[in-house]
Amino acid sequence: MKNSPPNTVLFSTRKYASFLLLGAFLFLMNSALHAQGSTSSRLTGVVTDEAGEVLLGATIQATHTPTGFEYATVSNEEGLFTLNNVKVGGPYTIVVKYIGFADDVQNGVFLNLGQTLSLKIALKENVSQLDEVVLTAGGLFDGNRTGAETKISQEDIDKIPTGDRSFADYLRLTPQASVGNSGANNSGAISFAGINNRFNSIFIDGAVNNDVFGLANSGTNGGQAGISPISPDALEQIQVVLAPYDVTLGGFAGGGINAVTRSGTNTFEGSAYFFNRNEKLAGKTPTDDPDVERTRLDPFSSKTYGFRLGGPIIKNKLFFFVNTEIQRDEIPRPFIAADYNGNSTDILGDLEAIRNKLINDFGYDPGGFNDNPQTIDGEKFLLKLDWNINEKHKLSARHSYVKAETQIQPTPNSNNVFFGNTGYIFPSTTNSTAIELKSNFSNTVSNNFILGRTKVLDDRDILGDPFPQVQLNDGPATVIFGTDNFSFSNIVDQEVFTLTNNLNLYKGKHTITLGTHNELFTIKNLFTIFSTPRYLYFFDGINRFLNDDDPNLFLFGHEQPENGNIRLGDEAEKLGPSFSALQMAFYAQDEIQMNPNFKLTVGLRADIPMFLDDAPLNNTDFNTTTVGLIEDAGYDLKGARAGQTPKTQILWSPRVGFNWDPTGDKTTQIRGGFGVFTSRVPFVWPGGIFIRNGLNSAFSIGGGQPIFSNPQDWVDNLASTVSPGGDVDLFVEDYKYPQILRSSLAIDKNLGNGFNATLEATYSKTLNNLDVKNVNIAQQPLDTTLTAIGGDNRAIFDLSDQIDSRYTDIILVDNTNKGYTFNITGQVSKSWTNGLDASASYSFTRADALFDGRGFINGTNWDNILSPAGNNFPSVGRSTFDAASRITAFVSYKKEYGGNFATGISLFYNGQSGQPYTYVYSAPFSDVSNNAGYNDLLYVPANQNDITFIDQTDGDGNVTVTAAQQAAAFDSFISNNDYLSGRRGQFVEQNRVRTPFEHVIDLKVVQDFFIRSGQTKHNLQVSLDIFNFTNMLNKDWGRRYFVGGNTFPLLTSVIDDNDALQGFQFNDPGDTFDIVQAGTNSARWNAQFGIRYSF
Repeated sequence: MKNSPPNTVLFSTRKYASFLLLGAFLFLMNSALHAQGSTSSRLTGVVTDEAGEVLLGATIQATHTPTGFEYATVSNEEGLFTLNNVKVGGPYTIVVKYIGFADDVQNGVFLNLGQTLSLKIALKENVSQLDEVVLTAGGLFDGNRTGAETKISQEDIDKIPTGDRSFADYLRLTPQASVGNSGANNSGAISFAGINNRFNSIFIDGAVNNDVFGLANSGTNGGQAGISPISPDALEQIQVVLAPYDVTLGGFAGGGINAVTRSGTNTFEGSAYFFNRNEKLAGKTPTDDPDVERTRLDPFSSKTYGFRLGGPIIKNKLFFFVNTEIQRDEIPRPFIAADYNGNSTDILGDLEAIRNKLINDFGYDPGGFNDNPQTIDGEKFLLKLDWNINEKHKLSARHSYVKAETQIQPTPNSNNVFFGNTGYIFPSTTNSTAIELKSNFSNTVSNNFILGRTKVLDDRDILGDPFPQVQLNDGPATVIFGTDNFSFSNIVDQEVFTLTNNLNLYKGKHTITLGTHNELFTIKNLFTIFSTPRYLYFFDGINRFLNDDDPNLFLFGHEQPENGNIRLGDEAEKLGPSFSALQMAFYAQDEIQMNPNFKLTVGLRADIPMFLDDAPLNNTDFNTTTVGLIEDAGYDLKGARAGQTPKTQILWSPRVGFNWDPTGDKTTQIRGGFGVFTSRVPFVWPGGIFIRNGLNSAFSIGGGQPIFSNPQDWVDNLASTVSPGGDVDLFVEDYKYPQILRSSLAIDKNLGNGFNATLEATYSKTLNNLDVKNVNIAQQPLDTTLTAIGGDNRAIFDLSDQIDSRYTDIILVDNTNKGYTFNITGQVSKSWTNGLDASASYSFTRADALFDGRGFINGTNWDNILSPAGNNFPSVGRSTFDAASRITAFVSYKKEYGGNFATGISLFYNGQSGQPYTYVYSAPFSDVSNNAGYNDLLYVPANQNDITFIDQTDGDGNVTVTAAQQAAAFDSFISNNDYLSGRRGQFVEQNRVRTPFEHVIDLKVVQDFFIRSGQTKHNLQVSLDIFNFTNMLNKDWGRRYFVGGNTFPLLTSVIDDNDALQGFQFNDPGDTFDIVQAGTNSARWNAQFGIRYSF
């Protein structure tokens, strides 16, 4: 493993000092319940006598029983009171006192994260008997709740079946969530209400824990390495908010995820645990082909070891909590040869022949192809201290360390086969610290201050020796060997400081919040695309490679010459500039308790994102010469220039929310609101300004070259010496971070007998999203048509006819306001006193977008556009994040018996619409194409005479399938396809086809053996989690499906030696999707055995 360059990503003294001075100023001047990420709860209420007259000066005291910490206040002239910054969890004892009246005592109160528990207390005149009740404080009827949110308690975390022990395991309890399965391109990604998963925010103990650079599907630090940022054993509660009309919450357009960690108490409490999965705890091959032999996975093991311990250092004063966890995972990646869609009639024999040729002719072993498991070696450590300074102030400090060394392998499917060395190594290290001071200065003033720092180093690298990646087209399928093109030069080093301060003022019926949230980023990204060359065989790739034919095309990205030398790998320092950015937010809010039953929240938030650096290399030639050429061609660059960041702007987010209890008895709650939400942006997009400005990276593309295996030969024969050159990323001067206008309306109803129900609708309109154009190609298409497809009138652009031929892609990033999402959700839940809990939900999400933003590179985002009018002229279409229907049910039951035993069982059902995808062609038409990628939308011929097919031949030139046979087969395929049959004579639409609906049940069974010794309960628990339990019952149940890249190639383009389109070839693929073969979220049942000791 290469060492990272020294002193990467260090704050300058000026920037660091400025940030701390800003923090000190804000703390002193502002000196809240909600920080940018919620960390506490709130108690509010009204105190009256039995006649309803308000009582001024009643004393309210809430005592957190586990730690002895007391919160106290008095009621004001309206009889109202507020206890802010209250620790989540419990139990609490709440005592209300007033002279001449009996005390009101409520025991067993538990508080959820972000919850406002509203109490109506009617004191009785002095009587001899003290009233004492046990209150169960649920989170549904919450006087502070306005929009959709989900609270996940420690009990939920313990009960739900979990395998990966990641956020996704628990966030799936959110009805509006969609989690990518183990085979999907967005595997592990969590999208809420149809919004890009990169537009979420994630806070742990109030500090940023997003992967702010935006590469991890999970959205969390370490996510690319497959490790979660925190062990669930360290979590107290999780909150997911979608429409909180509270301006203190921001930084997201999808979902805001807030988590708080456990704390120590006056009682020593701990646990040691071990979990294991292996091939014996997994099912056989899931397949719909009766001729396929069903086999078990190759041997693998996934093991997790850990412990946690919490307790007092000084009773009632100082507490500690510590958690350590070790993760050793293997995740199979089996290739099912029987599902292969390519032209090869002996794919296993051909793959072996390819491997032997590479070993014998190139001295390079590409690795195996049958099963290349992904491995994760991870360690986590967390330490937290809680100090009850006095009755007014509480200080918490938490540090976590997460390290992973992961060998990542791509997932094979029916259209893609990978040799082992196409994977890559991903080491990742995260250090995260959060310090929080909660202060209740008086009955009328409270404050919450959070300071956080997160440092992440990702140093991705190739497997094996450097070698080009070669892609062999085999009809609709592709065989891929050689090193990963994006790992040879790839380092991301990021540091994030978080500073939040919220001041609450309580004036009669008003709770006024004045606050600020600030994030300071310093990021180093050393990267270029195709840092090892990629060679492409457009047709008959297997035979042509084995016969020593040259590839059709090569792609090679590298550093521009430095003192006449081109450095490769992580030594190419010109590819890795650092930059800093700051995102500030200031807000003011008034929560008005109009009467005991109606609360109105009005707030205004101003987000101010700014870049603190321009690119270190100034491409003056581009900004003087090329800009003029582009604008002369008819493009409006809107002030964009190479190496220049967008100007600083204020993004306003006004919000209004309400909560109404029309009956006053918490049996009905109507809530809603509307407002603007400003998201964070994944910095990988604006980061292109710094690493793709025409001076640091170069890109060469061509043909007629053999496969060079030696890196020096890449430099001598494939590298571009043009400077300036390569790709250029431009951002318009007035570029704005993503924003949406969101509105919602909901009703919560207590149906009686413990049943609670919710019906909620949420609508989000895009205000600002990303829009990309390639401004290095002509605006007008060629005056030509594709003669091989009658009726296909798509626009054709000559991508080789560039406005400035020194550059390849010149990508202009702008904003669009096109697109929307809509969600409607119904939920019902009930808890029984015998230990049975149940809940169910139905959610429907519709999402249409101009731009999905799934790519990491701005040029890739342009390539991914699907439009027959050309990629510079997209239209609004169905979003990849459209979730359609989702049904969930969660049932749990636990029973103690015999004095020393308890048995628990939990079931989680997830039924959801399949993954959306689009039919496309399997290769570009030629260099004269709609775009540079493989995403040309399919035109559905009106009849067999509407398309030209080309005979298929074997290696000796013998015809194996005639053009007429293919035409008849394709026509029959269209007629039997529900979607295609209705599109004859038209282009297919984006993402209008879906994989089949999925039904999956996960099961968890626990058996406890416990004894009590004094006040301590010693418990030994044995657990069994079975994922996709229904597949265990029946091999045909529990199917999960995926389509690689959300596109399925139906036709293979055939081009001649001059790259001219001749026609197409077709092989009936059967199903146009694949079954997910392995992973906890797959179509194959798998189980996890666990054992845990707790005290």
